[in-house]
Amino acid sequence: MSMALVDYSSSSSGGSDSENPEAPAPPAKRRRRDGSGSQPSPPSAPSGSESSLPPLPSAFHDLYASTVRHSVVDDPALHQGRTRLIPHIVGNWPSHLYVEWHPLAKQQEKLAQLISRVNEDIGCQIKLHSFITSDLGTPLPLHISLSRPISLTTANKDQFLDQISSAVNTSSVHQFSISPKRLIWFKSPDSNRTFLVLQVASSLASESATALSNPELMRLLKTCNDTVESFGQPVLYQGPGKDAADEAFHISIGWALNLQLDEASSKAVQVFDDAEFQPLKSWKIQVPGVKVKIGNVVSHLPLSTGTTPAASKGMSNSLFGL
Repeated sequence: MSMALVDYSSSSSGGSDSENPEAPAPPAKRRRRDGSGSQPSPPSAPSGSESSLPPLPSAFHDLYASTVRHSVVDDPALHQGRTRLIPHIVGNWPSHLYVEWHPLAKQQEKLAQLISRVNEDIGCQIKLHSFITSDLGTPLPLHISLSRPISLTTANKDQFLDQISSAVNTSSVHQFSISPKRLIWFKSPDSNRTFLVLQVASSLASESATALSNPELMRLLKTCNDTVESFGQPVLYQGPGKDAADEAFHISIGWALNLQLDEASSKAVQVFDDAEFQPLKSWKIQVPGVKVKIGNVVSHLPLSTGTTPAASKGMSNSLFGL
């Protein structure tokens, strides 16, 4: 299966292949795009957590989504050997459309165990870097891309935000959830990095189906691609057939440089089918909206909370609970 991977991550370090444009030192003000003036709060910490503090609102994560820029020129030595997909140009704004996920504490722990097991199996010659925590061990958000890294200009970035906001608002996609279904490797066509990714499927998809199915993400992808294309930017997952795109949605959880896709690495990802990792397949990852990152400014575009067509045909609403 051919799958294009987007390496533009709010969950990666500031030296990802695509970085933010020049920005002032203080956090930039965000344009409010959530309709009601508020944003959905992330789930509360699981019971038994050592912290009794309330969770931070998702708006806080948006304000501080960008890390410090070390240089305006591409210097892979600053970023673990990575290079930018889009060169930095003054006046251009690297941008990205995506769904964001903040795993709960227990989910973070299980993902860390999964990455550790895979790292052990690929051997000590290769270092598997994690996307789930920073170098200091701080939990990081993960994401599902709905666009490639795109480059907007100062002249059209506000117009783009207006158009994508309107398009998502009229897309008829309601809030939904997805679940991790497979663990695979994907080698980036643009660099020497290989990514460890969780392929996902809609929580409404049949548990017995062998193929992945993402009707909601497919509708959001078309909405995003139509807007992106109207601004002369490259679209995402434009393959020869529907299935290529439908099965391409994923969450990157790790990466390695110069990993050989051989028998050993293929066997390493099979640990996902071990009994200890089976619960991951029943996780319900909520999708309350779409994130639009333009430079260092993140806007949240909420999806409606109406009942989905599939749910109205008798499917249990309990599918949407974590």
